[in-house]
Amino acid sequence: MLDKARLAILVVDDDEDDFFIARRLLERATEARADVDWAQGYDEGLAALVTRAYDVALVDYRLGARDGLDLLRQAVAQDCPTPIILLTGQGD
Repeated sequence: MLDKARLAILVVDDDEDDFFIARRLLERATEARADVDWAQGYDEGLAALVTRAYDVALVDYRLGARDGLDLLRQAVAQDCPTPIILLTGQGD
């Protein structure tokens, strides 16, 4: 039997409940194992993205005074190679 792939995933979200939901869903994956880290806001998320390689980052659009698009731009400007997926709870 083959070992499951391990994915390093960063969740950047200022809402702890949303992080717990995302982590629980990711840990249920059957094709891969997810090692899920949490950054609680913009500054912590940016620091994690530029100092550690992740397979993917899930970033909430609303991060206090700044937003996920700002974080994405800043990370790219600092040569972050991690793919970033923006999430939002907004209906439109």
